Amino acid sequence: MKKLMLSALGAAVLCLAGCGEPSREATGPRPDFPEELQGQRFELRLRGVNTPGYDSALVQVRRITVTTVDGDPLATRLKTRQALELTDPEHSHLIGRFVVPDGVERVKVAVEFDDFGGYEGASGGGVIDTRVAPLRFEAPVAYLAERGHAVVHLDLGQSLQAQGEARLLLPSLDVRY
Repeated sequence: MKKLMLSALGAAVLCLAGCGEPSREATGPRPDFPEELQGQRFELRLRGVNTPGYDSALVQVRRITVTTVDGDPLATRLKTRQALELTDPEHSHLIGRFVVPDGVERVKVAVEFDDFGGYEGASGGGVIDTRVAPLRFEAPVAYLAERGHAVVHLDLGQSLQAQGEARLLLPSLDVRY
């Protein structure tokens, strides 16, 4: 008992010792890209649509990739590693940002998910196997420039294919600008 109290007291002293002087790190949001990086900046968002029978559908984004049509990689930043609830019809999740250099007219976008997600519905729940295929589409930069983003509408009714109690994600999507 005495050792436990001494350990707790020691932890408290160490904690308080670190609280004396304010941090000298910059506060506020950090920019996604350096200011000197030239080009137009865009957001990539994801929204679940057509969610019949699903009370919840959760997935996590592992990586986003944006390239020119020739395959040259563009600067990207993944903005979330949290599970995304795709049954919320009022919310488009910010999943990333990217920069397109001047002179590029079209880009290719790919969104890769973690291996598994999960779903719940009136008839039960289970896993969503998201390993089959990433979301892929091409976007004209002129369309992106209109509102500064692309919103991927992932049709859950068509995309989640039953395999027993599990669901296989075979993406059926529409992109809005």
